[in-house]
Amino acid sequence: MLRISSPLLVLGLMLGSCATLQKTSGGDDKGGSGSASADNDDEGDGKKSSGPGDDLYVSSNYQTLTYSLSNNSLTSRTINISKAKDLASDLEGKLASPSVKDRKDMIALMAAKRLAGEGVGPVFQVAKKLMVVEMKEDIRHEMPEVAQLELALASIHSRQFPMAEHWINKLMSSKNEKTKAAALTARGMIAMIDGRLPEAVALWNEAINLRKDYEPARLNIGFTALRYGDYKTAKAMFAGLPDDFFVTTGLIQAERLADNPKEAAQLCASVLEKKKNYKPALFSCALNEYQGLGNLTKARTELEEIAKTDGGPTSIDERAYLVIGKLEKEIREQQAKERAAAAARQQQAQPAAQGQAPANGQQQPPQGAPAGAAPKQ
Repeated sequence: MLRISSPLLVLGLMLGSCATLQKTSGGDDKGGSGSASADNDDEGDGKKSSGPGDDLYVSSNYQTLTYSLSNNSLTSRTINISKAKDLASDLEGKLASPSVKDRKDMIALMAAKRLAGEGVGPVFQVAKKLMVVEMKEDIRHEMPEVAQLELALASIHSRQFPMAEHWINKLMSSKNEKTKAAALTARGMIAMIDGRLPEAVALWNEAINLRKDYEPARLNIGFTALRYGDYKTAKAMFAGLPDDFFVTTGLIQAERLADNPKEAAQLCASVLEKKKNYKPALFSCALNEYQGLGNLTKARTELEEIAKTDGGPTSIDERAYLVIGKLEKEIREQQAKERAAAAARQQQAQPAAQGQAPANGQQQPPQGAPAGAAPKQ
């Protein structure tokens, strides 16, 4: 039976939304796993921000923010909370008297408040102002779907699941497949939090059936599969996702579980070149050197690097110390065996040297005879 010998990187808990924000450069590489996102790229160019470490997915009309429900700081999928607070503060100052033209900025404010961890109350207050603006334009207007998704996600963050289900039910009637996929993914996260993991996975699969390229659901399924040793499903879900150190680290674990240490080593070189102090990758790569390639010395070096690296969960440091202890014992045993083997070879070589004839072919004088005496005829 397969087992995972390195800790689970992340379980699918990332939530996301789309909103217009002021132009912002990429921030810290922080995050969690998969997400529920309704980024309407159909309305824009679908361009993404470039460069390592970018937090924001950017299209011509929207910038998608993502946030981890577990507040895991070891992945590349979330925006820095302090940045979200700054964005919320900036937007609030500009939206003292909002109008219809400020619709997207109001949705952005909802996203920023949620991402800053303000809870469902402040997000709902912005939603009320948004509805006032919408109804001033046309009494028949309903709340924009992306705003409904924000309310659903904020409700999940606050563990107000009945309210979240209310908004998810409304989103399920959307004609936009990506919006419905986001709603299904959010519903799956509720099921997962509630301990109904098979139902959660079924909902994420339903989201993928709507949009095969829907990244949040693929990430959620991939890392859940990896947690339980299903490396084939994990590799299938990660295939085709953007080149990202978070996804690559998941693939390292998948290749290790598939007994492909050489492929895992290549992925290790790739991710550590970009993120040399990324602890989950360091730990997985050290285990690959130790268990897969049998390179004890390199494994110990990489594990010791974890201890020198600040940040990250203490669980990885604790596991690293445990493995270092096992490694040092094995290295001592290996060195003892090598010394014993060398001594045995030396003992075997001594009798052979004593019985060896002189190189000139002459007979060696008997023991005790003068060195220059000739042998008797």
